[in-house]
Amino acid sequence: MRRKCQVMGGSSALGSQPVRPCHGLLNQVLTLGAAVGLTLATPAQLLAQDSGPDRPAPVGPALADPVLTGSKGHYRARMLVPVTQARAWAVLTNYEAMAGLMPDIKQAKVLNRQGSQLELAQTYQAPSTFGLPIKVVLAVEERAPRWMRYRLLRGERILSLQGQWSLTRVRGGVLVDHQIALEPDLPAFLRPTYDDLNEANLRQSMVVLRRLMLAR
Repeated sequence: MRRKCQVMGGSSALGSQPVRPCHGLLNQVLTLGAAVGLTLATPAQLLAQDSGPDRPAPVGPALADPVLTGSKGHYRARMLVPVTQARAWAVLTNYEAMAGLMPDIKQAKVLNRQGSQLELAQTYQAPSTFGLPIKVVLAVEERAPRWMRYRLLRGERILSLQGQWSLTRVRGGVLVDHQIALEPDLPAFLRPTYDDLNEANLRQSMVVLRRLMLAR
C-alpha cells in the first residue's frame, strides 16, 4: 500500500511543521516559466502610455474589489483603489517593506539600483509553494508613477518569471493592474491543487495591497 504524502497546509502550518516533499519531486516544486498566451505589454507600449496626461475613465463598480481573470499560470488581477497615483506608487515600490506583509513574500532586499533599474532579491514561501522557501533575484524596471516591470534573473526551482504592474488614474482613484506569466514544474496530479492555491494567493495579495494603500 502506497504511503500518502502531504502536499499542502495552512499558513500556520508553515511555521510549525515542515511540509514533506513526496517522491522527491517536490524538491523541484514551483519551477515558474514565462507562460505562452499571456501577452505582456512591451516597453514601447508602456512608454506610449506616458505620451500624455492620464484621462480619467469610468471603472465598473465590480473593480472596487480585486478581480482575477485567467487560469493555469496566465493571470491578470485588477482593482480600483480610492487613493492618489503617488500614494499607490509609494506602496507598490516599497519592496523591502512587503516582506512579512504580503502572503507569499518572506524576505525582500534591494541589491542595487541605478536610476529606474534595480535588482530585487525575494524569498517566497506560502501554501502555493507547498511550504518550500524559494529564493529569486528579479530585474525591475520602473517608470514612476505609472508602471513597473519585472523578470527573473536567477532563482531556485524557477526557470523563468515575468510580470508587470500598472497604475492608471481613473474616476474615483487609481486602477491597479497586475499581469503575471508563470508555469510551475509539477507532476500532473499536483497541478489542480497548485492552481487553486496560486489563485487564492494572487487574490489575497491584491486584498493586502489594497489595505496597505488605504492605510494612513
